[in-house]
Amino acid sequence: MRTATMSIALCGALSLHAQVQVDAPVRFTGADSTLRQLDGLAAPSGETDLLTLAAARSGAVHWATAGGTANAITLAARPPVAAYREGLRLRFLPTVAAGSAPTLNVDGLGPVPLLGPELTPPPVGSLVPGRLAEVVWTDSVFRMNPRPVDGCPVGFLQVHDGLCMQQDDGPNVSIFTALRQCTDRGARLCTWDEYLYGCTVLSGQLIDLFNDWEWIDDTSDHTHTANQAGRYYCAQQRSIPAAEHPNAYGRARCCYRIR
Repeated sequence: MRTATMSIALCGALSLHAQVQVDAPVRFTGADSTLRQLDGLAAPSGETDLLTLAAARSGAVHWATAGGTANAITLAARPPVAAYREGLRLRFLPTVAAGSAPTLNVDGLGPVPLLGPELTPPPVGSLVPGRLAEVVWTDSVFRMNPRPVDGCPVGFLQVHDGLCMQQDDGPNVSIFTALRQCTDRGARLCTWDEYLYGCTVLSGQLIDLFNDWEWIDDTSDHTHTANQAGRYYCAQQRSIPAAEHPNAYGRARCCYRIR
């Protein structure tokens, strides 16, 4: 049983407006095809409402207004979403940049993990204010549709057309923490060649450069070791035990590839 507001033309001159309920298909059989139509439908306000071509073209039923915080994003959809269902698709403009482990709560249905295309936290720079985001509900999480990032994310400087480098190197941490910190930002540790090139090109713009050793994503011919670079100059490199111990700490300056 469906309810709709209808405008019915009678004798070409009189219009009748009413709420009607029908439990069978509606067929228009007027001789004039221009009068065989249903018009004046309002925008849908519920999930079972009729959808006009104008509403479908506008994308309004997939649009939501964002709010909340970096790790607890809220969305208000119109019409409201009644339940999380496989394939639910929403678009929105974030009001804050995403944190390291963001959740999405649509119309008060409860927070759900928000993940990037690879089922990891959203890549750094992929969810920032003013940049359109699109998410899809699947397998009990919201996944972001992949979109190219224009330029470098906040906190990164551009080395060349395909590479960004973190401006600040952060606190002293173990190699394991450094790897996790970069991954949580959607980035990774710089390789040796990336570090050397970025350090050389951006040396006057990088913060706290040469104040301590910095981790790089590289290997050496030593067991249970990791590599560091840039203690006093860009081309400096050494191996150090890969251990969770203050004597085996370094700073993490992440790199990010522009897709």
